[in-house]
Amino acid sequence: MKEKPRDALSEKRLKQLPASPGVYLMKDAAGKVLYVGKAKVLRSRVRSYFSGSDTRASIPYLLDRVHSIDTLVTENERQAIILEQDLIRKYKPRYNVRLKDDKAPFVVRIDFNADWPRLELVRKIQDDGARYIGPFAYSYELRSLLDVIRNTIPLRTCSDAVLNNRVRPCLEYQIKRCAGPCCLDVDPAEYRAWLNQAVQILEGKNTEVIKDLETQMDKASRELRFEDAAAIRDRLEVLQNVGSDENVVRFKGGSRDAFGLLRNGTQAEVSILAVRRGKLFESRTFGFSEVEEDDQELIGSVMLQYYAATGDIPDEIFVPTELDDADARAELLSEQRGKKTAVRVPLRGSGRRLLKLASENAEQNFKARFLGTSQKEAPLRTLRDALSLEEIPRTIACADISHFQGGETVASVVFFKDAVPDKQRYRRFRLPELDKPDDFEAMRQVVKRYLSRGAEENELPDLLIIDGGIAQLNQALVVRRELGLLRPEMVGLAKKRGLQTGYRDALLPAPKPERIYTPGAQVPVVLRPGSAELHLVERIRDEAHRFAITFHRERRTRRTFTSELDKIPGIGEKRRLALLREFGSVQAVREAEPHELSSRCGIPEKLAQRIIQALNPQKVSE
Repeated sequence: MKEKPRDALSEKRLKQLPASPGVYLMKDAAGKVLYVGKAKVLRSRVRSYFSGSDTRASIPYLLDRVHSIDTLVTENERQAIILEQDLIRKYKPRYNVRLKDDKAPFVVRIDFNADWPRLELVRKIQDDGARYIGPFAYSYELRSLLDVIRNTIPLRTCSDAVLNNRVRPCLEYQIKRCAGPCCLDVDPAEYRAWLNQAVQILEGKNTEVIKDLETQMDKASRELRFEDAAAIRDRLEVLQNVGSDENVVRFKGGSRDAFGLLRNGTQAEVSILAVRRGKLFESRTFGFSEVEEDDQELIGSVMLQYYAATGDIPDEIFVPTELDDADARAELLSEQRGKKTAVRVPLRGSGRRLLKLASENAEQNFKARFLGTSQKEAPLRTLRDALSLEEIPRTIACADISHFQGGETVASVVFFKDAVPDKQRYRRFRLPELDKPDDFEAMRQVVKRYLSRGAEENELPDLLIIDGGIAQLNQALVVRRELGLLRPEMVGLAKKRGLQTGYRDALLPAPKPERIYTPGAQVPVVLRPGSAELHLVERIRDEAHRFAITFHRERRTRRTFTSELDKIPGIGEKRRLALLREFGSVQAVREAEPHELSSRCGIPEKLAQRIIQALNPQKVSE
């Protein structure tokens, strides 16, 4: 018998949904957005979740959390696509796919107002009067072009600070990759000509550069400047060999991208292959372990986020499955690009060949990413059952406190995903307000700061391990309740306790094993000794302890090696470094006279006297 929708989502409410294109937002009881979707007909799409026609395994878990559904009507499907992505970016819903490496692509910056302009790689275009070439979505293409430029055109690569402070040419000049404008007499007009050649190469106009160099080589030969002609000949060989590698995969037609997809349940891999100027450069792949969308929604979501990040939209986009909104997406991408872009499923020819290659890439990357996942999941599943968790804890964090005799209290939170450390999501915390050892208050503050930030960024783990017993766990649970959060699930881990073994082992009691306290349980859970799940929990706890201790040692070392000069009013970083650089040590500064500090370091006389008095008050009084 089919379940009826809950009261908040009654059949009457579902019938009242508009039969128009738009966006729907599924929210939990606290009003937090769980999922954002777009639809050509809102009423039909939303009702499909409750009618049973959507057979995805994840739907029951999503609906268990849904308390209300809001809708936003748009004029057409194209507007719905735009609004969907804006809302996903704004709310970061847990059940929507989001790309994790949305870094802006590289662009090449050239400041023609500088005396000796250089090529700079940046990710952000600014309104600073410089010229920007790009963006370059594929690092292989950009590396190839820059290698050609560096091997053929002697432009400087050093920073302005290095350029302005050199007294003799560097190694780049010695290997003939820089003309040495820092120290040598270089013709500005000739340098500008080189710069224009570099711009032409970056814009793909190699033919024009080759013709120009051939003219220069002929002229140098006629004028009997054979060394110059030989140098130009070498540059020509490099340029003419660009792209001549017979192993480069080539395709006919203009610019094309192909999206390959491999799906296995909630795990999916999307591979994107790009063809530019008839050549295949490299692929980008994105792996997803908890995919809720169907294939169409997944490809559409990845496509829109990907091109919003790269800005490099081709003439044609090949997809492995027909998209219901292909025309609307093509129209949107064409508008963004300023030229027509088509989205289609190729049935034959080089397009079909490229799509097949993208699918093969997706398959290989899927195997590399998820191979052995079932083995990794075994201890996670056992841990879920042993601790009575709602879901498999694919992401686990662990919080630990560290202090030295009550001072310099710090904390760490480490993060594991699928039993593997994710060090980019490690966090360190300073707790300077704690002037005495108080592990309970320290844990309360750390959990509050960690959960607040995690909730804001939608990056909460499935399970948070508190390094401590039931008292520390209760502190963390209070904080979670104060913040109005339902996740992450929490447990407390108490270390082994008991007498150490020795020569009277037979008379000593056995040490207590690792104990895991769960909320509301009277008796702690003891995992099977030597089991994979126990080893995983201990490894996560030990990593949190190591990370906290390392941070604590860094702070103690920094405090220990603070110079006496730092305590003197009027001595900042620059003056401290100047004194140490000139005199070699604090002891040498202590033995110097005030006028020596003034003359050798440019320090005012009164400050020099204050320094000597602070370092050696007895010397001043004498």
